[in-house]
Amino acid sequence: MSRDGSTALKAPPAPPAKPPRLEVVDWVRGMAVLLMIQTHLYDAWASPAAKLTAAYQWTRFVGGVPSRLFLLLVGVSMALRFEAQLAKGETDRRAFIRPVQKRGLEVLGLAYLFRLQEYILGHMGQAIYDLPRYWQDLFRIDILNCIAASMLLVPIVAAPRHGKPAWLAALVGMLVLVGLGPLIGPAHLPTWIPTPISSYIGGQRPMAWFPVFPWAGWPMAGVIVGHLWVRGSRTPRRYRLTFIGTGLAGMALIGVVDLIRAINPYIISYPSELVQQMGPGSFFYRMGMNGVVAFIGWIAVELVGRRFSVIRQLGRTSLLVYWIHVDLCYGLIAHKLGLYGRLSMGQATVGLVTMVALMLGVSLAKTRWRK
Repeated sequence: MSRDGSTALKAPPAPPAKPPRLEVVDWVRGMAVLLMIQTHLYDAWASPAAKLTAAYQWTRFVGGVPSRLFLLLVGVSMALRFEAQLAKGETDRRAFIRPVQKRGLEVLGLAYLFRLQEYILGHMGQAIYDLPRYWQDLFRIDILNCIAASMLLVPIVAAPRHGKPAWLAALVGMLVLVGLGPLIGPAHLPTWIPTPISSYIGGQRPMAWFPVFPWAGWPMAGVIVGHLWVRGSRTPRRYRLTFIGTGLAGMALIGVVDLIRAINPYIISYPSELVQQMGPGSFFYRMGMNGVVAFIGWIAVELVGRRFSVIRQLGRTSLLVYWIHVDLCYGLIAHKLGLYGRLSMGQATVGLVTMVALMLGVSLAKTRWRK
């Protein structure tokens, strides 16, 4: 009530600030798509002679980046969702966990649908009675299965508590998964557990390609990174410092791992290179590489602004590109056209440029269809 007796109108409270869209996430995901395409295409189309060259070995080195980037960004995406809910005042943990797990179940269904498609196309033309011999192809735990399992498990640990990010829980979860990775990841688990289930925890190939130990450590780390990125993006200065810090931290991790390996390359003894890739040394080295990629992505986004970006466009349709390009690289078409295992590095590079252009067309078509 005002002094003259009239009722004063009270301004409504300002809505909570919505976390800005991090365009750099789309760019980093798009870079993972490009690296994924080159990894699969050279692996599938390069001839045995081409695979002996130094150029091919470099494609294998950078080929370890995309799977880890995708898994890291799964956690980053969780954190973006969590931060949006926190900005609205959400405090119920179930409200944080359930939407992520629901999406995880959808991805799980897509993973098995993808495996069924590959099973049918990969064995087309074979006799019906031969197909049961390849049943493991249907239940292989590949990257999509790992993403789905991570979306079911990680939010239970890393979802916010009492209206605050669960920093410590996510960090401990990451260290446990990575620390036990070389032990549980390649282990022979009890035979009374069905292999299609036990392979989610650990096991041997060709069933367990991306078991939770240690691969779910990447989404766990991604939750921490995502919270840091969102909270660092609230002012232009903090945004700039956040990604400069991300790049510096990445280079520091690479330097520390290289230094330790130079002092004693056998500080941790692994039975094979495959198990070594599951160890903490590889994890932190690759985490450093991801930090550098994110820093480069921030620079690229700052330079390009809102103009069209091929990499960012591919990042926005990563699942569709993954779905289509794998079959084009390894499937029936590649065999029929005489591409599989037949090309020199130069010829495969021409094929890579063609494949990227084709996938860009598919990505643009999906974007326009959605609009």
